[in-house]
Amino acid sequence: MKWFSKNKKGNQIPSPDDMTPLQAVTHLCACIQLSDGDANFEEKKAWLNGVSNLFPSFSEERANKFLNEAHLYINNSNHEDLIAHTEMVLERIKKVLNTDQISGLEPILKDLVEADGIVMTSEIEIVDLVEKYLSINLNINKNL
Repeated sequence: MKWFSKNKKGNQIPSPDDMTPLQAVTHLCACIQLSDGDANFEEKKAWLNGVSNLFPSFSEERANKFLNEAHLYINNSNHEDLIAHTEMVLERIKKVLNTDQISGLEPILKDLVEADGIVMTSEIEIVDLVEKYLSINLNINKNL
């Protein structure tokens, strides 16, 4: 697996075990965004709204850096690597977020999945992992 792929600036992408809470949530959101092969404006906006609610004092510049590194890593991964990365990020989230923050992910991730008005099978696969690992229910409208 490509755990330490380099981005354009030569910086290494950290292992999920070393991710900050904002970084882990951003990587999870990127996994959802790119599970169907494309991240659009609505999905980026949903991510930004979500992280600003979950982490009120976050740095947008830093968050965008994390999103870009996540997109770079995921775009260079195959489906199997995407699923493995998602699972490791979810394990990290369980360690670094408290119960209230994990519950707060429910509406954020729901909005992200439904942001473009189409719910793809690949997104549902990630949603199923989220619900399993974090013991939350996103109540995704699968008929979109």
